[in-house]
Amino acid sequence: MTGRLSHPETKLGRNRRRDIAGNAIWGPFRYGVAGLLIWLAASCQVWAQQPVPAGWRKQTFDFGSTDLRGEILVPANADFQTVEIQPRRAGTAGNVTVVGKIAPSAAVPADVTIMALDLQYPAAALRVCLYEVGLIGLEVFSRSIADDLSSASVRSMRVKDGRFEQVAYSRCLTRGTKLLVFHFIATPAGTDEESAFATGGNIETFARTALDGLTFADGKPVSHWAGMTDVPLKLGSRTVALPVSPAWSIAINDFQGGVPAELSMVRKRDGKDAGLVWLGAFDAPAGFDIARDGETFLRDFIARQSPDFGSAQLLSSDSASPPDGVEGTKNHFHFDIATKTGGEAGEVFATVTLSGDRLYTAAWWSPPVSGDGRAAFMARLPGMTAFDLARRAADRMMAAP
Repeated sequence: MTGRLSHPETKLGRNRRRDIAGNAIWGPFRYGVAGLLIWLAASCQVWAQQPVPAGWRKQTFDFGSTDLRGEILVPANADFQTVEIQPRRAGTAGNVTVVGKIAPSAAVPADVTIMALDLQYPAAALRVCLYEVGLIGLEVFSRSIADDLSSASVRSMRVKDGRFEQVAYSRCLTRGTKLLVFHFIATPAGTDEESAFATGGNIETFARTALDGLTFADGKPVSHWAGMTDVPLKLGSRTVALPVSPAWSIAINDFQGGVPAELSMVRKRDGKDAGLVWLGAFDAPAGFDIARDGETFLRDFIARQSPDFGSAQLLSSDSASPPDGVEGTKNHFHFDIATKTGGEAGEVFATVTLSGDRLYTAAWWSPPVSGDGRAAFMARLPGMTAFDLARRAADRMMAAP
């Protein structure tokens, strides 16, 4: 679990708070750590199949797709209402349908909403979870992510004038080109911090009981990357697999064991460049400064990508912690790219990590996307997902024994 705490992001969405790069840009949570510990202590439970508890029952569901049929646990007297998913229209990046609802009751401590996304390509669960939570005006203060990024949990709340109005626990599951979002939202018994976090712990305990019983008729895990191709990346004696969706073509992969090593993935849409993801491992120059020299290193990378690229404006440069068990320094960067004629050429998000005498970098160029809202978010999801998976591959390479 990251335990990162949110604040308004930098230039990540026209008039909207969005976490586009997934960077560690959250400041200290103004409500303190004690409340978070209350929530987590109240909900402490391992994700595992458990016997059906007293007062609960297995409930079958069919959301209208062969990979969205199965069973879930619900309170014995719960009113579980479902509809079928609306399929993605040809030529679009995806579609979302509210496929399930459970109303609050004496046995149900939260308003439960289940959303299903039908996407053109598989997507990282955390990206969707963060977007959906932000869309309903909740502030994220804690998130948990599976090692393979196929599932994520987000804890959030709405606070107005110091009064805690709503708390929520959200769980998102990637199932190939489908993605499920479970929202559990409740109003605290009181408006103070302790009441809010206690309510959060209660609804997460309820959610975990319900989702512990989640199984699918197709026999596959509750979250998975079906439809992706594993691309092997070898560095030294270590080999890690990078899942790549059909949205991307591998232009370069010279991760064959030695350094320097680079992987470049490109995406085309309607015959035009629609994205680039770059992953690299290099010998670090002596005295490399992660913020200063990392910026210079990335500016050189940006300048080499297109003859049409003009100036690159650095929008943010934020330090972060390296992966668990890895010593070194790490920085996230965000650039706005102009064309040589002064137009918009898109944005570059990048992470640079210095560990020992080795430099690891992952970068994502995203061209401008027309429109706003959900359609624009879904159009960028393949790039966000590829970038996240590339960064995770880099983490695994540097953390491997």
